[in-house]
Amino acid sequence: MGPTVRAERGRAAIPARGAVVAAAVRLFTEQGYEATTMDDIAAAAGVSRRSLFRHFGSKEDVLFAEHDARLETIVRYLEAAPGDEPVATVRAAARMVFQGYVSTPDTTVARFHLVRTVPRLRDREIAMTSRYQAAFSHYLTRGQTEGDRVLVGEAVAAAVIAAHNHVLRSWLREPASPVPWARFDRAMELVTRSLAAELSGSGAEPPEAAVLVAVYPSGLGGDDVLRRVREALGEGAD
Repeated sequence: MGPTVRAERGRAAIPARGAVVAAAVRLFTEQGYEATTMDDIAAAAGVSRRSLFRHFGSKEDVLFAEHDARLETIVRYLEAAPGDEPVATVRAAARMVFQGYVSTPDTTVARFHLVRTVPRLRDREIAMTSRYQAAFSHYLTRGQTEGDRVLVGEAVAAAVIAAHNHVLRSWLREPASPVPWARFDRAMELVTRSLAAELSGSGAEPPEAAVLVAVYPSGLGGDDVLRRVREALGEGAD
């Protein structure tokens, strides 16, 4: 079967996303981003021009299609995650993003070089990074808009993105080397460990201190009062 996915009866064929992206990246690398047209991509991917435009509005949309799909996956993952270990959850989500990059090295490396030579692609990548950070921040702050939790949540989200990009850039310089998972995990631990405790637990206010009310007969001596209080506290008498 060619690089299309057969749809159910009565529905139009949908371009196989990975095949279209791979074809586009190859053309961008061989003949330049500006020189490549959507018609060129459609022909190289083996899909109709109409079908390509139905699912990808522009060359930028093709190049960043996997980013958009991955972000949707991350958002669903965060929405379904429990809130008892929020920082660990965000770190796991960042690991999923990293896995997405390193699992397609040919496309990732080519896109890395394209983004650095075409200014508007750089803007698109920055916008995508901001969307990841916003998703992490929203999960960590639980929709709150002010207060300490918001500050800490935004700081953790920014730190996770910075650590992710730092390790990814180092790998992109030597993509033939083993994927640096240990370095990735170490970077995440380094930038989040000091703030993780601030966001752990249910976020509920700490319980008020217990109050002990002691009732004793009037005229009772001080030693007897003290003894009864200690017995009530389970300390026993001296």
